[in-house]
Amino acid sequence: MTPPSRARLRGSSLASALSIVAVTLLAALAPTRAQAKLPAESPLYGEPYRSGPGLEVAIGVALCQPGLVFQGRCARGDSDSPALPGLALRLGLGWRLDDHWWVGGGWVRQMHRPAGPFVGGSADGGVVTARGIVILPRRDGRDSAAELGFELGLGLSRRVLLADAAPARLSSFGALVRPAIVLEGWVIADLALGVEIASHINMHWRHCADALCEGAPGPWIGDGLDARFVDGFTVALRATGLIVGLFR
Repeated sequence: MTPPSRARLRGSSLASALSIVAVTLLAALAPTRAQAKLPAESPLYGEPYRSGPGLEVAIGVALCQPGLVFQGRCARGDSDSPALPGLALRLGLGWRLDDHWWVGGGWVRQMHRPAGPFVGGSADGGVVTARGIVILPRRDGRDSAAELGFELGLGLSRRVLLADAAPARLSSFGALVRPAIVLEGWVIADLALGVEIASHINMHWRHCADALCEGAPGPWIGDGLDARFVDGFTVALRATGLIVGLFR
């Protein structure tokens, strides 16, 4: 019998090695294909959690709103500059108690400028909030991922307006009432995106023109600037994230 040549032995060994590599690759790729379906089956892609602690963030536009307590106005006079919108921010922490209630607190800021001789303006507030939530139904009657919330925030705020003529700085401090409507949809089980519309109603009891302060605005401010203690209106994009992993 003629012994196999070295070339034939090399070819046989190479074929065996390639077969082993192919089998190994197929075995390695098989679980990868199965794992590709895991994200869709993950709890994060299931029903919204709707419970637990969370963080909410909003950024949008702040607009001038005529004062509801004092006779503030946003319209320009004959020699006034127009009211200008500005940045609106919100950052808060809270707890989703169940499907229909959220309680929390946070910081809100508005940077709009009313009409008149002002070069800038801002208002900062801290509020405690409670929101009642209605889960919007699908056509078949089951709960959807969309929600409509009605929120009330109570707290304290400080507004500062800067003018280009004396008095150069008008400020006020007192209570803040912040009603809001929130529309959100859950994109994954612990993250919702949406919009909010909110009114900032200032019920301030301390008003200052430069270093002079009184309990209510009036002619002592001068030049009709007492009519500029205005409220704010916010339209913002928002996100709510639930921190569920630490509590489950």
